[in-house]
Amino acid sequence: MSYRRVQIGSLFVLSMVATALLASGVPALTGPTTIAPLVDQVKDAVVNITAVRSGNTDFFGRRWQSRETRAIGSGVIIDAEKGHVVTNEHLISGAETVVVTLVDEREFVAEIVGQDAATDVAVLKIPSEDLKALTLADSDKTRVGDFVLAIGNPFGQLQHTVTSGIVSGLGRQGLGIEAIEDFIQTDAAINEGNSGGPLINFSGEIIGINTAILGRAGNVGIAFAIPSNLVKEIVAELIEFGGITRGFLGVHMANIPPAELERYTRMFELDELEGVYITHVREGTAAFEAGIEQDDIITSFNGKNITASTDLTREINLAEIGETVPIELLRDGILETVYVEIRPRTWSGDLIHRSLEGSTLGNINVEDEYFGELNGKGWVIRDIQPDSPASQLDLVVGDVIIPLAKYRDRRNTEIEIYRDGENLTISTRPSD
Repeated sequence: MSYRRVQIGSLFVLSMVATALLASGVPALTGPTTIAPLVDQVKDAVVNITAVRSGNTDFFGRRWQSRETRAIGSGVIIDAEKGHVVTNEHLISGAETVVVTLVDEREFVAEIVGQDAATDVAVLKIPSEDLKALTLADSDKTRVGDFVLAIGNPFGQLQHTVTSGIVSGLGRQGLGIEAIEDFIQTDAAINEGNSGGPLINFSGEIIGINTAILGRAGNVGIAFAIPSNLVKEIVAELIEFGGITRGFLGVHMANIPPAELERYTRMFELDELEGVYITHVREGTAAFEAGIEQDDIITSFNGKNITASTDLTREINLAEIGETVPIELLRDGILETVYVEIRPRTWSGDLIHRSLEGSTLGNINVEDEYFGELNGKGWVIRDIQPDSPASQLDLVVGDVIIPLAKYRDRRNTEIEIYRDGENLTISTRPSD
């Protein structure tokens, strides 16, 4: 089974809260004594996901070891007419076959519509034959203390696993499991195999997709779900494009230094100052051209308050390529606004291999014709400067460099690339 775990300190279970409330004389809650009708309402939309992988494959999916592995988890149908199923990216990543099993035991080999590792969201497609779907709620309306259900189908049988609890936190970050983190925290006990299943409010709507649990066992009382509003954004792009091209600002950042923090809070008579401190701006990037400078403090990005580096990273990743966004920053005691055009991430080729000096590399974008063939994996050569070391090699703009560990070895003299549907080996010794 597949589930990510997060290790944190002490736990507080719901029964302790209930005991405290009773002791304080708070009136007992009134309402339904069972959640069975709600489970009956939603269970048909919750599916089992089985991802089948051969033991080892190369970059192009060719098998070189026959051992087979299976990852088992859950998913939820969000569109009955189109057969779209949402699950976790980590569950299906690298799978050769993904099988979706419904509660009535029907099985379908699913098409992977798209997947996004940065948010751990994937969309599958199955035949739209008498399916039941659930609605993605507005997770911004979710409040701490709301009652929720966590439901999964880890075995693909008539029985589901169902637990209930409350929303115990919102906007959780810093867990180090995703590039974009904005989790809903719940104390509903999550069991292994429920990864990719829905977190449901008492209206029967999806407020999150379960993605990580706390501790060594799956039922310890703290779990995390991707909020449904983020899921909506990612799902829409995955369905339309098959993947997501993320933006790049071109800055290095850190917490605000104590001296700067003291200076600005005193200058503006603030109780506290929130933002991120810019330690370096890469030349030629969007940030550089917009006039962002070292020692600036970014406090807002596209209208969203920035309180930590994770905030800024998330907003950059979610911004649309080509979009021009306002950034508010403090510089020398003055609050300024600059405007930045969001661009795809690029970097110098010599960071990958010294022979690629003079080339500019970037991630594969969804608009690249070979995106689907390579599952978005690889580094595209976007530019080669004349008379540079890279220009002396048998490389052209548009070649895709296959990510391999051997490039870390300075003695390596070969680079593997993908060009016009073929994989080629390029010598790093300059051609005559």
